[in-house]
Amino acid sequence: MTGEPPSMEDKLADLRLQYAVKIHERVRELQKAIKKLEDVDEDARHKVLVDVRDITHKLAGSGATFGFPEVTTVARQMEHACVDYLDGHGLGVIALEQLLIDASNELNTAAQVKPVGQPSQYVPDIPTRFREPEPTLHNSDRKAALFVMEYDEETMSQVQLEMDHFGFDVRIVDHPSKLIEDFRANGPVDVIVTGLVFDNDETTALRALSIFREDEACRDVPVVAYTLADTMALRLGAVRVGVKAYLVKPVDLADLVVVLDHVTLRHEDEPFHVLIIDDDESLAHHTEAVLQSAGMTTKIILDHQNLFAVLDEFSPELILLDLYMPDVSGEEIATIIRQREEYAGIPIVFLSGEADKDKQLSAMELGGDDFLTKPIQASHLISSVRIRAERFRELRSFMLRDSMTGLFNHTTTKQLLENEIARATRSGGQLALAAIDIDHFKGVNDAYGHAVGDRVIKALSRLLRQRLRSADVIGRMGGEEFAAILSDTGLEEVLSVFDQIRKAFSEIVFHTNDKSFSVTISCGVAVYPQFDSATTLSDAADKALYTAKEAGRNCVVKASG
Repeated sequence: MTGEPPSMEDKLADLRLQYAVKIHERVRELQKAIKKLEDVDEDARHKVLVDVRDITHKLAGSGATFGFPEVTTVARQMEHACVDYLDGHGLGVIALEQLLIDASNELNTAAQVKPVGQPSQYVPDIPTRFREPEPTLHNSDRKAALFVMEYDEETMSQVQLEMDHFGFDVRIVDHPSKLIEDFRANGPVDVIVTGLVFDNDETTALRALSIFREDEACRDVPVVAYTLADTMALRLGAVRVGVKAYLVKPVDLADLVVVLDHVTLRHEDEPFHVLIIDDDESLAHHTEAVLQSAGMTTKIILDHQNLFAVLDEFSPELILLDLYMPDVSGEEIATIIRQREEYAGIPIVFLSGEADKDKQLSAMELGGDDFLTKPIQASHLISSVRIRAERFRELRSFMLRDSMTGLFNHTTTKQLLENEIARATRSGGQLALAAIDIDHFKGVNDAYGHAVGDRVIKALSRLLRQRLRSADVIGRMGGEEFAAILSDTGLEEVLSVFDQIRKAFSEIVFHTNDKSFSVTISCGVAVYPQFDSATTLSDAADKALYTAKEAGRNCVVKASG
């Protein structure tokens, strides 16, 4: 019977034990080399001290990381003693040899592993907010819970109807005094939307939210305000009770959904991809365990010879790079990476025990974006990586995504289709492509104007994001045309998924002035390996879409061939 997978603490405990064993092995190597110092010529002595310097430099950077702060202290002393001698102003050979021997004995003592059950320092401090999120599945029954404070009955009904189509489970109260009462009776929510102004008293809702925030379980629930009132006093009061967004009426519900997505859907984002390049296997796996515990996807390179193959396959959003490695320096690796145009913008963060600021700046001039000095607290490492990776993802999105919908643009979608087919070919998996088109979209623009047409496009893009997995590729191919690439998905599943999306979109009611209307979509789907290239797969999905149009629209058709 298979047991539970090891926890992050168990993984780190095992790595710490392995590290302690390696320290004792390194100490034996060091002592053997140090004993030669007095009996060799200056050139040989220089080589020995360079090796000792390099070994102790790595120990100084890694010791405290694994919960051995004394190792870091002693190894740093040994490193500095070697550097001083190599620079020509250190101890004499005999004194240096004795200092290094004594210090290496201290290393052995400092690397003793504490008994089981005794408090240790190796378990990193990782805040709960960094823990790995649950995956998002096709058509998940779990809807984001939306709590609305609204006194206008007509607005209540409209919000209830349309927010349900956008994937929210809506609860509504007509007065802020009922907020906590409902929360306690029916459980927590993902986001609160409030009109702020109730009973002609601008501060009523603010007071209710202030009381609500005093409950520890309610402090982190994001709040979005939409109101007729727009005063500095109200905005300041709203900020003080934790309001994340402040909208002024009239507010289009499609625009409100965009804001709600921004404050609630962060946990559904694809995990950040972080590449770790380090010749120290123990330290690399320690860094990997810490980042994985925060929900990040990682890859380790111990041998730089396969660098480009890993870059092409893994597509990292940040590279953690050791500065000192035996056969190549971190600066050289950074320079090589920057020579490839497609990787010129990826953040490179040096992670090293080097404390000399001039050397840190010199390394960054050759391609680095930041420098983190070992040892570093786990929470600081996670925060630094996340901040850099988020910025890279945001900047990259401007180049890869459609500005109106936030979906991938035409060019990027076609490239990602090539990538997904290549991946499916290697793994022997399935792949589905859907071509989607809004029916009679020109009529919408002609009857209601292009601004309303844009709302329809945004509504469909939002529905696709909500109903598909975060790992699926959704692209806007131009105008009212969309495409979706679903990995590891067969024909029957993709037909079911898009028929549900088709039905849900047809039930959304759009309002403009005194008129209301609904819109439908048509869809054609094709699957790999039945169609075994990007061209044949795209052509098949497009032909199936054309068949759906010819069949009367508002339907999903599978490709034949």
